Amino acid sequence: MDAVRDDFYKNVKGFGQFSQLSDPSHYVAAPASWFVVTTDVINSTIAIENGQYKDINLSGAAVIMSVLNLAREVSLPYAFGGDGATMLIPASLRDDALQALAAVQTKVELAFNLELRTGLVPVQALYDAGCTLLVGKFHLSSTASQAVFQGNALTVAEQWLKKNSDKVIHPQTSTDEPDLEGLECRWQPLHNRHGKIISLLVKVAPAYEKQAWKIYAETLKAIEAIYPEHTQSSPATTGGMQLSFSPATLMKEVQLRSHNSLLAKMLYFVRMLLTNLIGQCSFLSRRKLLGFNGTQYLQELVANSDSRKFDEILRMVLDSTQAQHDELVHTLETKRVSGQILYGIHESSQALMTCLVFSTSGDHVHLVDGADGGYAIAAKQLKQQLKAAG
Repeated sequence: MDAVRDDFYKNVKGFGQFSQLSDPSHYVAAPASWFVVTTDVINSTIAIENGQYKDINLSGAAVIMSVLNLAREVSLPYAFGGDGATMLIPASLRDDALQALAAVQTKVELAFNLELRTGLVPVQALYDAGCTLLVGKFHLSSTASQAVFQGNALTVAEQWLKKNSDKVIHPQTSTDEPDLEGLECRWQPLHNRHGKIISLLVKVAPAYEKQAWKIYAETLKAIEAIYPEHTQSSPATTGGMQLSFSPATLMKEVQLRSHNSLLAKMLYFVRMLLTNLIGQCSFLSRRKLLGFNGTQYLQELVANSDSRKFDEILRMVLDSTQAQHDELVHTLETKRVSGQILYGIHESSQALMTCLVFSTSGDHVHLVDGADGGYAIAAKQLKQQLKAAG
């Protein structure tokens, strides 16, 4: 193991204000020896129309969790895009990652009847193609961080995957059970408090890429002027989280996390119900029960939710009033007409949350997306604008 290269992301100096994502000094180039993990759900549009968007969310999260679990001591940057996931891994994890991806593909097909396409793309191949891949680290809180990416390499890697490029290393088939320890899906959908949930994507137009840092800074400043309080615009709040006891909701985690036998699924489901019951009692009583501090966990959950992210595209899930929505669209449309940006918006009444729980005390991250298609539907509008821009 090349300890220096494997510690690349661990040694990236992070920043604490989301607005700092447009400062190039917070980014460093990804090592050429690393690989990009990229994913895609085939026929995702049909799956969304059939009401499977939560299944699609979980499929992307399963990729992230399986690779993080095999990495153990190696810190890895990753991004959750709603209908897919992206990660960077060192060469030392290449073979193990391919096995993990193969296991997740098989499990996702068995659990949700979805065809998950995955692959590894050498960063060197992306650099040889003229791509840029810069990596930063945004501190969500004192206990959790989120990777941010600038450039075009992740977009190109995804395109290569979809086009079945010979630059993509595909995993072989596997019947192994993936290690998804810590992947949880136990919350009811997050209802809006202000009128609607907005899934927003913003990308600097190709003609303005040389001014990308400046345009992202200006755009983010304009959005934050419309939504000045993140605690108000974030879908996750300590008072709005409700654990689910619905078999339909909880069975999604059961299908992914348990072995295929009926007995294994039943036992896993019962354990989930008991865990949720303990959690609910701790939340309501505001007391620690069996070592679980519900009040602290909810506070950390809100802080560690990724409702704002940047992975070559600015992504945000916002709890919005109609007036804020109208002002947002006017602001973005003005910038689009000027040629500076492209964007996509999807409206829904709820947000979805999928959790990566390494520890119930501090070390947990919560992946947020809009319901009914969220980022995936917003991406359709963005792609239409990108096509129209030539």
